[in-house]
Formats: sequence, structure tokens, C-alpha cells
Amino acid sequence: MRIDVNNISNAAILNEEQGDDIKTQLGLTAQDWAWAIACFYYPYGFLEPFSTMLIKSTTPSFWIGRIMVTWGIIVCCIATVQNYAGLISTRVLLGAAEAGYYPGVIYYLAFWFKPEELALRVAIFYSFGQVSGFVGGFLAYAVSFADGVLPGWRWLFIIEGIPAILMGIATFFILPDFPQTAKFLHDKEQAIVIQRLSEDAPTKVAKTWDRRQVVELFLDPTFWTFSATWFCHAIGGFGLSYVLPTVIYDLGFTTTALSNVLSMPPSLAAFVLLNILGWLVQMRKWNPYWVAIGLEVVNIICYVLLLTVDAVAVRYLALLVSTATAGSVYPILWSNRVKAAHGTTAAGIAIGITNALAQFSGILGPQVFLSIYGPTYRVSFIVCVGLLAAAVVFIATSGALLGELGFRRTEDTVIEDKENSLYSS
Repeated sequence: MRIDVNNISNAAILNEEQGDDIKTQLGLTAQDWAWAIACFYYPYGFLEPFSTMLIKSTTPSFWIGRIMVTWGIIVCCIATVQNYAGLISTRVLLGAAEAGYYPGVIYYLAFWFKPEELALRVAIFYSFGQVSGFVGGFLAYAVSFADGVLPGWRWLFIIEGIPAILMGIATFFILPDFPQTAKFLHDKEQAIVIQRLSEDAPTKVAKTWDRRQVVELFLDPTFWTFSATWFCHAIGGFGLSYVLPTVIYDLGFTTTALSNVLSMPPSLAAFVLLNILGWLVQMRKWNPYWVAIGLEVVNIICYVLLLTVDAVAVRYLALLVSTATAGSVYPILWSNRVKAAHGTTAAGIAIGITNALAQFSGILGPQVFLSIYGPTYRVSFIVCVGLLAAAVVFIATSGALLGELGFRRTEDTVIEDKENSLYSS
């Protein structure tokens, strides 16, 4: 999915020197381009809670597979657009098609695993999303040399849409749905998987919609602190990722093709960092709230360097580190976000709404990083520093409300760690 989301950023500067880039061919202004990126996230964010709940009311294999097939088809269709209206239309349809994928996968995992067992699994899931930036940068570089009968940016959308269609079709047949219906489990094994879960965990046999759970969810103060964390980090941390190749290009030491290549190391760094942190959190070696706060502080330091240092190499290094840290915050906190929601309906709505708020990264992120603020993007980074500072406050507040900021480990926690270790092995 992340390749299909990020390819618009790679396409932004593809073959710009030859005049065959998407902005020139479609006659787009800087504001047009910002809207082309942002319009995807309006239907995506709005439909996230509804699409997430359809995981339960249909089946995970059908709904996740449907999402992948439809988004792959629409991505291929973007290669055929001839004007700004066509680009906006296909991007809006793409957002509607993809809605629910990330929260749906996390909701799906909650039917199988305890929240304490989700940290590493979600980290791995998200880390491959980060790798998509690496793959997308490589494909954009390679496709830049295919500029000919079709412009490189059109080839990029075609090549990146086809795998989603094929994987979506495979998902219909491969993905097991719920523990109660998994054919690879015997009756006794199904019972063990279900009994391990808490009474508040999502379950196939529960009602899909429970109004009482929804009311209790909105009255829970952690719903609002987690939501504020996701919103602030979306713009302050993730906003940069949607224009990263352009920001790298504006550093002034590379071509557009090499700028796409230089967008690859930050994605690789995020992949490595995220898996290490996910393992440390799941093994209870590090507290997820303090890890998330530390990541935000490092991100702030990187943005301060980008505001104050002119050396191109230092600025690129700061971009690399900030991209890696920004991409790690959500996955580290997701298990705690799931744990704070009680019940099948509450979990689905909480996960869907929380992830919907993350889509402000694509709605407001491109506005914060408009090219008119380049090449220094001073205003952009000042805004991001303020939002990340607020995110630190909300992360700490969430942990304090749940009583999970402490360092001391109780005897029960040690026993639970041993059980998790045995299960993981």
C-alpha cells in the first residue's frame, strides 16, 4: 500500500529536467500539486472507521483483498490521466478504495493476539510500509530511464499498481479470517487462542455494533489524548515524508533521478529502527511511551538542525534521521492504543478513527511543505517543531492516564513476560 501512497511523491520530480514530469505535462501549479496529494486523504480518512468495521461484518480475507484489488486498478488508471481534473478524480477514488487497510490489519490482529503481543507484529507490518519508500525510490530512478513512448511517471503508476491487484486476489484465498473459523487449527487449538485473549478483546461472536461501547469510548479521556497524539504527529512528523524527494532535490546537490535514490536510505533506516524498537518494546525491555517521547525529541532536534545549519550533508543526515524516527512513533504506540479500547465495537471504532487522524499528514503536510517555503522550508520546520512538542505532551498524558509511565516491574509483569516469551518462541 505504501508504494501506492508514496509514488505520487516520487512522480513529482520524475524527469523534470526533460520537461516530461507530471506537473509540466498536466500543467499543475504548486497549489494544484498540494491538492493532488491532499485529496486522496479526505475520503481515505472519512471512510476509515466504516471500512475498519466491515472487517468484522464481512470477513478479513474478503475485505482486505477487496481493498488491495480496487486500489491496484485505480493506481493503474492514474497513468491514463490527461489533466488536473482527471488526476484529482482518480486520487479521490484511490483514497476511497484504500480506506481501512492499515486500521483493518491492526483490528484483524487484535482478534488473534493480546495487545502486549502486538508491538513487534505491528512494527514489522509498518516497517515493510517504510521499505516501500526504498522500493519506490528505486523504481522511480529506474523508470526515469524508460522515458519514451510513455513518460516515466505513467510507467511508474502502471508498474506499482499491478502487484497490488495480484496480492489482493491471493489474499481472498490465503488469509485466515478468525480463530473460530481457521481451518489450520483444530478445535482445541482454536479454544486455546480464544481463551488467551482478555474479555475485552474483539471476537467474532460479539455484536459488530454496540452503542454502549461507543459512548464509553468517547467518554474515555485516553481516546482524546491518543487522538491528539496521532493528529500532531501526522503533520509534524509524517508530513515531510510526502514531499521528501522534493525537499532533498531542493538541497541543491543532486538531480531529480538521484533525489529519488536519496529518498531510499531514510526508508531503510526507518525499517531497521522500527524492528529493533518493536522487539525491545514487546520483550518489555523498554517502555513504549518513553520510546515514543524519545523519538519525538530526536525528531525535534533534527528539525532544529534543519533550521539552523546550512551544510548540505548535515541537512540530508537530519532528514534521514527524522524520517526514521517519525516513521516509528505510531507502530510503537499502537498496541497501547488497542489495549485502551474495550470491546469489539470500541476497538474497531477507536482504531479506525485514530488512524483516520493520521491522514492529516497527507491533507495538511503538503500545505506545510509547499514549494514556496523552499529551499530552506524554515516556516515548515518551525510549524513541525511546535506540533511535535505538543505530541510529546499528549503521549505522556496518555501513559499517565493509563498508569503505564512507571519504570518498576511487578511480579505479575515478570510472569507475564515469561509467558509472552514462551509463546513467541
